Amino acid sequence: MPNVPVTGNVTEISGDHLAGMNPEIHFKLNSPQAKAGKIFPTQILTVAPASNGSFTANLESTTDMMDDAWYTVSIQWLDAGGNYVKADFPDWQLQVPTTGGSFTNLFGKPPKNTRMVYVSLTPPDNPRPFALWLKANPANDDDPANTWVLSEWVNV
Repeated sequence: MPNVPVTGNVTEISGDHLAGMNPEIHFKLNSPQAKAGKIFPTQILTVAPASNGSFTANLESTTDMMDDAWYTVSIQWLDAGGNYVKADFPDWQLQVPTTGGSFTNLFGKPPKNTRMVYVSLTPPDNPRPFALWLKANPANDDDPANTWVLSEWVNV
């Protein structure tokens, strides 16, 4: 299977883009892996987001690897002094299906924040119990498709 796209967007907590901070997203397999005639080392794949924060990482799918596989994620950027700052997310397990997908929908073990709020016009693919989904376009408050309905997932 060829690489599949994983898409997302990186912003500051204010919603602004990291313009001039040279952000990089690092994806690394949890351990050496194999599938269908291929062997993969734990070499890091580095992706630089576009100036608007959007990114596409072309990754190998993990759901069809021979062992339990996922990517760990880290982000680095330049601070005001020109020094790189790095944030690691060791508990996040980014599991990539053979179709790829949106970064926020691909966590086999999402962050421990059980009150995660997804803001999009489509529901998350595999939300964690008690996660929230606000049906709204995060880039356009005036989008006529916005319903502003807040839904919560629970164990059923």
